[in-house]
Amino acid sequence: MSRIWAVILTLWFAAMPTASAQGEMFGLPLVPQRNGWARYTAQSSDGATELVFKVGAFGTHNGRRGQWYILEMDAPGMGRIALHFLVAGEKFSPENLLLVRSYIPGREPQEQEPPKDTEGESPPIKVLRKHPETVAGRQLEVTEYLIGDKLKAGWSPSVPGLGMTYLNGDNPLRLVAFGVGGDPWKNSGSGRPQWPEPEKGKEKDKK
Repeated sequence: MSRIWAVILTLWFAAMPTASAQGEMFGLPLVPQRNGWARYTAQSSDGATELVFKVGAFGTHNGRRGQWYILEMDAPGMGRIALHFLVAGEKFSPENLLLVRSYIPGREPQEQEPPKDTEGESPPIKVLRKHPETVAGRQLEVTEYLIGDKLKAGWSPSVPGLGMTYLNGDNPLRLVAFGVGGDPWKNSGSGRPQWPEPEKGKEKDKK
């Protein structure tokens, strides 16, 4: 794997709640609401950063049909990057991840099949409770999960993409806005330009 792809996957696994503290992925249901988006604030040892997770168009790769899920984030020292994930199935998991594209300022877009080295067991997931909660100014029905021994996450079918409303742990994540259509970065305080989504009608079956 090239160095840039190592950087990309490190950013992904560090930033998103589809990985446990050990880097093992877990699977909560995706919410494939076309043109839907959710914006989060993520906390880390380097401070806070904003990221957006969007639901894109359908595509195919090696005869398998999937849907594009797009992560945009402000990466320290790099600007706003975009990672496009072609996912087959209802969960973000190694076996369902077909293709990854990266768009990084100052570099040519890159495309690669993700590595399939997924040794190790995924952490167990337990439902703790379901309750109404006000999230990003809206009243939602939220399911709270315990992932592994101490990681907690909130999930709602009303939130496009990951469905995540929050993630507690060493690198907490908080939903600040979500919707369908429009500009997901509006009122975010971030003015960097966005990379385009995959062009409609340009997805071809790759062999």
